[in-house]
Amino acid sequence: MKKIKIGIPYSLYFYEYYPLWKEFLTRLGAEVILSQPTNKKILDLGIRSALSEICLPVKIFYGHVLSLTDQADCILIPRMVCIEKGAFFCPKMIGLPDMVKSSLSSLCPMVSPIIDVRQSYGSWKNSLFQVGQLITDNSVNISRAFSVSWENFQNNYLTNLLDPNVLRLDNSRKNSQKISKQYDDMPINIAVLGHDYLINDSYINLDLIQKLKKMNVNVLTPEMVHPNTIKKQLKKLYKPIFWSLSRRVVGAAFYYFEKQVEGVIHLTSFECGEDSMVGELIHHQSQQYPAVSFTEFVFDEHTGEAGINTRIEAFLDMIRRKKRYEIGFAPTW
Repeated sequence: MKKIKIGIPYSLYFYEYYPLWKEFLTRLGAEVILSQPTNKKILDLGIRSALSEICLPVKIFYGHVLSLTDQADCILIPRMVCIEKGAFFCPKMIGLPDMVKSSLSSLCPMVSPIIDVRQSYGSWKNSLFQVGQLITDNSVNISRAFSVSWENFQNNYLTNLLDPNVLRLDNSRKNSQKISKQYDDMPINIAVLGHDYLINDSYINLDLIQKLKKMNVNVLTPEMVHPNTIKKQLKKLYKPIFWSLSRRVVGAAFYYFEKQVEGVIHLTSFECGEDSMVGELIHHQSQQYPAVSFTEFVFDEHTGEAGINTRIEAFLDMIRRKKRYEIGFAPTW
């Protein structure tokens, strides 16, 4: 029997949930076709097909969908509504299946289960079960595949969490008196904040993470912070945030400010409504921690690599020069 081919766009929420979907579908006997990492061809496809007013990540999602049209029997585009109490995904992600269907013609069939934990039909188990029925009628196999996939997904998530001891305030300072001219070669802790699809898509962020690592930077991200820590940090707000993805970004920002990492870089995409508000919250919080350097990078399809490189170098130079002053090794020039 021929395996059904299910395409998954390598974009947006799939940076977090792809391992869950892939294992679940593979265990049921489907062949998962993942689109290629974002490249110029995919970007151009998305820009030509999407509305000009939407943000860059959604335009790129369109490009990934189009790249899968001739490779898969159907394309998986879940309707992500609510995965936790009192918070939702952004309107564009909630309406993503409808946007894609109305804007793109001659697509292969879409599979769009609703993920809305407020409703019984929208639970993760019921939603994956709905997709599983397209592959097999054996409900026992579907339930077993979900249980194993969900457990592995949860366990793998926990393995990526940061050891809190890495950010103890005295770690970077206790040997400061022994540091000499080689100080510039020492690693510094920089928190890179933003949605998964901005941090992990090297084409969108112009390979920012690898550039930082080559400059001897220890890169910290929101996914390294435990969900319980995120919830604790969010209690500092006077009013709750109603977007699930932004909750993680803001909670992680507050945590890294509290731990006084050397610097924080907030990644945003132009025309993102969430980011425009969340960026102000993070910037306001940064003013309470003058020892932590803060900057924000805004990305769209016109962002140039030369400008980003210059800003990275200037940001790191500022941090390292400040640290030299702190330990009395400032140059005379």
